Amino acid sequence: MAEMVKRNFRLFPIVIGVAFLALALHAVSLVTGYEELVAARAIAAEAQAAEDQEAAEQTADGTATADTADQETADGGLSDPLSGPTQPLMIGVPTSEEMELITQLRKRREELDQRAVQLDMQEQLLAGTEKRINDKISQLSALESKIKEHLGVFDEREKEQLRSIVAVYEKMKAKDAAPRFEALDLDIQVDLVSMMKPAKVADLMSKMSPVAAQKLTTELATVAQPPKIDDVESDD
Repeated sequence: MAEMVKRNFRLFPIVIGVAFLALALHAVSLVTGYEELVAARAIAAEAQAAEDQEAAEQTADGTATADTADQETADGGLSDPLSGPTQPLMIGVPTSEEMELITQLRKRREELDQRAVQLDMQEQLLAGTEKRINDKISQLSALESKIKEHLGVFDEREKEQLRSIVAVYEKMKAKDAAPRFEALDLDIQVDLVSMMKPAKVADLMSKMSPVAAQKLTTELATVAQPPKIDDVESDD
């Protein structure tokens, strides 16, 4: 047992040395891998820079070519006709869908034109109808004015006749005028009384029969009242 312990104790330094050696190799491997990674990144960066420079040169060449073409156009617009092939102008044949669309648009345009013609005709008819209506209104207005004029003359003549009758009854004695006055229509009695002097009316009604005097009084009171709202609305 003691011999085994001594043997293991002698092997312990060897094991430690081997472990240190393995660690050293691993460290070297890590350093080498890191250096390879850095180198790969550097190579990739150089390649990208080269591509960027090449693209910049191509862009510069294209810009220079465009400037040269613009300069030639500005100098006279003439270039060498033999410098490149001339491309013919190609006009594509319309497809069936395009032809159908064109046909529909043309049909729609014709419908709109016909509709416009119809609207113009209707407008002309309406204008003619409106003119005839306005002429008829003017004629009716003129006729109304004439009727009012004739009615005014008639009213004036009627009032003049009533004044003459009133003058006759006022000159008569009440007892003589009362029987004749009662024989008149009630509306005429109202018209005559409305034009007579109040004193003459009082004398006349005092000589009339009680029934006739009562009817006349009731009619005068009814005429004196303003019209009711229902009556006005029914007249409208």
